[in-house]
Amino acid sequence: MPVEIGIVGAGNRGQTHTRAYSEVDGADVVAVADIDQDAANVLAGEHGVPAVYEDFREMFADAGLDAISVCVHNNLHRPVAEAAAEAGLHVFCEKPLAATYTDAKAIADACDEAGVYLGVQNNDLFSKETRAARTLADAGELGDPYYARGVYSRRRGRPYIDGYGTPGFVSKESAGGGPIIDIGTYVVGQLLDLLGNAQVERVGGSTFEHTDETYDESLIGDNREVYAERLDDSGYDVEDAGVGTAHLADGSVLELRAAWHMFLPSEPSVVAGTQGGVQLDPFEFYTTTEDYEATVSLDLDGFDRRHGLIAGDGYDPEPVGDQFAHWVETVDGSADDPVPTGEIALNSMLVMEGIYLASEAGRELTREEIAERSESTAADI
Repeated sequence: MPVEIGIVGAGNRGQTHTRAYSEVDGADVVAVADIDQDAANVLAGEHGVPAVYEDFREMFADAGLDAISVCVHNNLHRPVAEAAAEAGLHVFCEKPLAATYTDAKAIADACDEAGVYLGVQNNDLFSKETRAARTLADAGELGDPYYARGVYSRRRGRPYIDGYGTPGFVSKESAGGGPIIDIGTYVVGQLLDLLGNAQVERVGGSTFEHTDETYDESLIGDNREVYAERLDDSGYDVEDAGVGTAHLADGSVLELRAAWHMFLPSEPSVVAGTQGGVQLDPFEFYTTTEDYEATVSLDLDGFDRRHGLIAGDGYDPEPVGDQFAHWVETVDGSADDPVPTGEIALNSMLVMEGIYLASEAGRELTREEIAERSESTAADI
C-alpha cells in the first residue's frame, strides 16, 4: 500500500514537495490544505491531487492520511506539526524545524509522545558528497572527527529584496531570522551529522545587518527605486549575515558563516579528523600514505552507479528526491538505517538560535542558557 500524504501549504515549498513525491515509488499525495484556496486548487490541478481543504485540521481528520509535509512559514510549523502528531500522522517538515529552539523541541516532543516519525528537509544530508564523507568516516579513514567548518555565502542574494522569493523570508514575524536559519540550516545539519551529532554544549556568534535604502551604491535610477520599494514593503528586519562557533559535548567544534549579502566568496565545507579530512564540494580526501601527504579525488558518480546496480535499483546519475524517498521508506518501515533528520534538525536549532542569542548577549551561551532564553514565536492558528 502506498504512503498517503497530505501537503500543508500550496506555495513554492508545497509545489516542490508534491513534485518530489511524484517521483517516489510508494508515495501518493492525496490532499492539500491552504487558506489560499486558489493556490491549493492550482497545485491540486497540476499534480492530480484529488482533495483540497482550507483547514489543515479538517484534512487531518478527513483525508485518510498516513503522513504530512509541512510547507508553510517557519512560525507556522509548530501548530501544524503538533496537530498532525495528535492526529497520529507522521510529520515531514520543511527546514528549519521551527524559528526557535523552544518551538522545535515542542514539535519533537509531540511526535515522540505520539509515536510518529519526525523528518526534516535537508537535501545536503543525502548528497553524494555527504554520503562519501560518511562512508570514509564510518570506515575509520578520518579517525575521530573533531572540527568542521561550513560556509554558505552569497554576495547579493537577499530574498525578495534582490528579486526572488517573498517578503515572508525577510520578516522575523514569519521566518524568525535570516540566512542563519534559512540557508545555514543546511550546512549545520550536514556537518553535525558528519561529526556524529554530538550534543551542543555552548555557542558563540554574531549577526550583521547593513541593509537600508542607501546601502548599495551600485543601484541607480529605476533599480534604486525598486530596491527601496521592496525594502520598505518587506519590513526587512533580519540579519544579512551571521557567524558562529558551536562546541559539542565530545570536544568537537563546528564553525558557521551564512550570508545572503556579504562581500566575500563562499567556501567549501570541510571536516577534519585525527587520521584524515575531507573537503565536501569539490570533494577531496586528505590523508597520508607512507609518510607522504596525499590529496585524493574520489569518483563519487562511479561509486553511486556501482552500488545502485549492486542493489538492483538500476542507474540514475542524478536521482530525484532522494530525501523524499528516504522519508517514505522510513514511514513504511523499509528503510534499513533511517537518517535521524529530526534529531539532527533539533540539535541544529540549538546552534542557530544560539548564534542569535549569543550575539544579543555579547558572549557565549551554554546549552542550558540557550534553552532558557529561547521563546516561542509560533503563530496561534
